[in-house]
Amino acid sequence: MTMTLVTSNEPVLETPFWTDTLSPKEDGRIPVPLLPATYRNKEHEVHIVGSDPYHFLENDLDVARLNRIHKWLWLVGLPGSPRPLHYQILKKRAIVLTEQMDLHLVWSPSRILIKPLPRYLLSPQFWQTNLCPHPSLYRIALGFLLSWVALIEKESDFKLAMLNGFLPDDMTWSGWLVVAGEVMLKPTPFRTRLSEHRTIGVIIDNKEIVNNRFLYGELRVGRLNWIYRFGLGQLRGYLSSCTTYASFVQENVNSLIALFAYATIVLSAMQVGLGTSYLADSEVFDTASSVFTLFSIFAPLAAIVGILLVLAVFILFNLFHMIKKQTRRRLQRDGV
Repeated sequence: MTMTLVTSNEPVLETPFWTDTLSPKEDGRIPVPLLPATYRNKEHEVHIVGSDPYHFLENDLDVARLNRIHKWLWLVGLPGSPRPLHYQILKKRAIVLTEQMDLHLVWSPSRILIKPLPRYLLSPQFWQTNLCPHPSLYRIALGFLLSWVALIEKESDFKLAMLNGFLPDDMTWSGWLVVAGEVMLKPTPFRTRLSEHRTIGVIIDNKEIVNNRFLYGELRVGRLNWIYRFGLGQLRGYLSSCTTYASFVQENVNSLIALFAYATIVLSAMQVGLGTSYLADSEVFDTASSVFTLFSIFAPLAAIVGILLVLAVFILFNLFHMIKKQTRRRLQRDGV
């Protein structure tokens, strides 16, 4: 990964590896296209990738939501590289495919979301033509590629990646070793396979070539949701697990049931305590029992009202969003 400084002190970015391991080796095969057919923008409108992939790359490599809360990411994940794929299986996490870059390596106790390594990031020519001229895209792409170097540590990880469709079908273990080895080479004027290698940590610490998001590996979705809800005021959070209003109510009611069960146990214990001569004459215990009894009556009611209010806000927000989207489409159709 060569980085040459020019007079303006701006780094000249070059492709992080030079061997094209996916190119046909003169066997008559037709090269597989590097880019997909279409993509969806933030408004969920479908666009053709076309001959100018810049807008597609902006969408495919978008980590703006994570960069927005970068100062809080130390609460969400550990600094450093992600653990390999076999470790995720060991932790009993289901490996789930996602095509959103800002969901890559986001995990909950039962699953981890991983974005496949696209074919275009395994082409040195594509890097040179479409990524090196755009530093912001280059930094994200390199950080993402380094995350995959960390995820595929052993051949078992490579097999897991191939089994789950995270790598192109024509990638081989030997080819991956070449790519990973070249990415990890220390920058020198003339890089060779005998050049000194670096650690991933050394590379990602260089903010001139790697986006800040990749200073951290796996990110907890629960803490991301808390930051977005209470730090940014977005009720939906970062990635809501509720896909329907019924699931939202059920998820929150389940938490209330646990609270009710605890309150019931405490009230039963207090009732037994009031039946003893030692606690029956205690003013402190009598006051505490009265306060907790009132709390047990009104707290569940307040919680239920709160859930219904949040549900009403969600319904109104979705209704407003739907009306706004329909209005935009009608204006576009009318040519306004």
